[in-house]
Amino acid sequence: MAYFTAEDGCRIFYEERGSGQPVILIHGWSGNRHFFRKQVPAFARKYRVLAYDLRGHGDSDRPETGLYMEQYARDLKGLIGSLNLKNVVLIGWSMGVQVIWEYIKEFGCCNLKKIVLADMTPKMMAEPGEDWPYAIWGGYSRADAMTYMERIARNWEKCAAGFVPAIFSDGPCREDIPWVLNQVLKNTPHVMINMWLAILQKDYRDLMGQIQVPCLYTYGRRKSMCSPEIADWLKVRIPDCSTAGFDGGHIQFLQDAENFNQVVFEFLGK
Repeated sequence: MAYFTAEDGCRIFYEERGSGQPVILIHGWSGNRHFFRKQVPAFARKYRVLAYDLRGHGDSDRPETGLYMEQYARDLKGLIGSLNLKNVVLIGWSMGVQVIWEYIKEFGCCNLKKIVLADMTPKMMAEPGEDWPYAIWGGYSRADAMTYMERIARNWEKCAAGFVPAIFSDGPCREDIPWVLNQVLKNTPHVMINMWLAILQKDYRDLMGQIQVPCLYTYGRRKSMCSPEIADWLKVRIPDCSTAGFDGGHIQFLQDAENFNQVVFEFLGK
């Protein structure tokens, strides 16, 4: 367990286990590295696994600045550079997928081996008059976003208590909900508002054709934050993309961990 210091002085916390091919796990909005507690020990048997806390989350610093996707991509590049990692595998979930997309947008794929994208849409908001059926929650609007950010500011605890069960959908492992909620509640509203705004503003649809490394997209078969049908949309547009569905909602890698881990292992071993 250690820190590296980003270009602006923010300390980013990471932990490392195993040896071999480097695999970096990137959590989502309101999460932390512990969300991958069912992946780290399994993957570390064969790979050099690094799980880190995005700035503002977990044990990393919680600055007032740098809370936007371009900086998150630079933080990831800083981690890779500080450890001199080569041919890296990136595994991201939710906002962690956006970190990967932003990294590719800014720095390309030249030092990447493969990527795993767990349950995320390239555009989270539905714009008036636009034919985009894959916004989160089936049609999330700017008005929805403003209302939600106000709720975060007024009562983050109540907001989190609604968000966490929703990402599980009606799937298995609901006994993990209290643990996940406890982790989510460690966050502070100012970071959550800034990062919710940051991810909602992004549109990565035009980036998909630029992903020049093998990609695995995973999703929960039980409809939750993201529509399962986005998998088919991405498979057509990412040059080398396979997809896999699991029993769960948005957080399917936790709900159906054994199957998720097996599929990812098979993908990384090809």
